[in-house]
Formats: sequence, structure tokens, C-alpha cells
Amino acid sequence: MDLSAWTEMKFTLFLLIFLRNTGLMIAAPFFQSRNIPNVLRISLALFLSVVFVPVLKLPSALPQNFWQIALLMIQELILGLIMGYILYLTFAGLQLAGQLIDVPMGFGMVNVLDPQTGGQMPIIGQLYSLIAVWLFLLVKGDHTLINILAQSFKLLPIGEPLLLTRGLLLVIKAFSGLFWLAIQVAIPIIGVLFLTDIGLGVLAKLIPQINVFFLGFPIKVFLGITILILSLPVLVRWLAVNYSNNGSVWTELLRFLKAIG
Repeated sequence: MDLSAWTEMKFTLFLLIFLRNTGLMIAAPFFQSRNIPNVLRISLALFLSVVFVPVLKLPSALPQNFWQIALLMIQELILGLIMGYILYLTFAGLQLAGQLIDVPMGFGMVNVLDPQTGGQMPIIGQLYSLIAVWLFLLVKGDHTLINILAQSFKLLPIGEPLLLTRGLLLVIKAFSGLFWLAIQVAIPIIGVLFLTDIGLGVLAKLIPQINVFFLGFPIKVFLGITILILSLPVLVRWLAVNYSNNGSVWTELLRFLKAIG
């Protein structure tokens, strides 16, 4: 192989690696936050690409046709986005749990600005999201993320066709897990608040003179916050295990990568 052909293949390899890295940085937890400038995301993707290029083997053959290379570029970008999306589902589940809790607590109409996405988010959902980000960094989830990215180049070498449809069921399963997580986190608080509503309804029947609305709101807020505080240690422990080096999030992601390879 002459120098010009080798250089061209190296540049194509670098570009494809960069696109996979960029897709991951766009969708992965913490890195997708609006607090992180786009320049920093691109710089990190470039840096990782420079690190990976020398250690990865050149593909046996890369397509020379422009449209084939364009399809490979789209494939790598989509793969990075899906990897990041699978990891972000836990965060999305906690945000949904916060939204489910806010309504019975009386905070349904109160939203705060989410600094990570720039959109409106329920108060409890914002609290859960901040706890998840903090634990993600505390257990060095960002380090594990880069390690999984490096493993993805071994499991799914650059230039080889991917059967993304094989991993469709795993993505659907991960997406359904989002709702299951939200229900598990929210159900203790929702259950207590539901019983409180029943009690207030009975009280209103027994003593009609009592203004149940003004009495019920502070009671429900107090009970909701109390159960929230009591349940936080369990949630924190679960998140720490989930995002640790051998946590279920990384296991599911590796299973997806092996399925489509």
C-alpha cells in the first residue's frame, strides 16, 4: 500500500471514529448537558479520535464510493447516538418519576428551568436528575463510558456493516424499563398521598366545615417530602450500583453492541 492510499484510509478511519464519538457525546448522560459547551464536546470527541486511531487496525477494505462512505458515516453517528440514548434512559426515568410525584403533591403547575436541557422540568424531577448526575460522576461513570466506547471499536470494528435491527428488541426493552423505573421510584410517595386523599375525603364528609383544600395541601407536601427523604438512601444506593463499573446499565449496553455485531 502506497503512502497516499494509507493516508487516505487513516483519514477515513479517523472521520468515522470521530462521528461515533460525537454521537455518544451528544446523547450520553452528563455530556449531553447544555452546561457543557459544544466546543468542549467536539474537542473531547476529537481528542478520543486521535487516541483511538493509532491503536485500531486499518479495515481490510474501505469503500471508495462517496455514497458508501456517506452511509458508513451515518451508521457510525447513529450508533453513537443509540449508545448514549440507552445510557440516558435511567435519567429520563427519574425525571418521569419526579413528574408523577409532583402532581399528587400539588407541584404539578410548578416547573423549574433545567440547566441540563434548557427546558422546563418538575421540581422533584430536577432533584432526581441532579442526584443522578452527581452519582454518575462520583462512581466515575464518565471513565466507564470512555472504556465502553473503546470496547465498542473491538466489538464493532469500523467499516463493518451493522445489523441495527438485531438490537431493536433490546432498545425497546430499555425504553420500557424507563417507565418501570419511574413507577418503582414514584409508587411509595404516590401511594401515601393517595391514602392521604382518602383520609381527607372522609374527614370532609365527617366535618363539612373544614376547608380540606387548605388543610390538605401542606399535609400532602409534608408527607411527600418526608417519604422522599426516607427513600433517597435506597435510590442513591441503587444508582451507585447501577452506574458502577459492572452496573446493569453498562451490561445492557454491551449486550446491545454484541447483538448488532
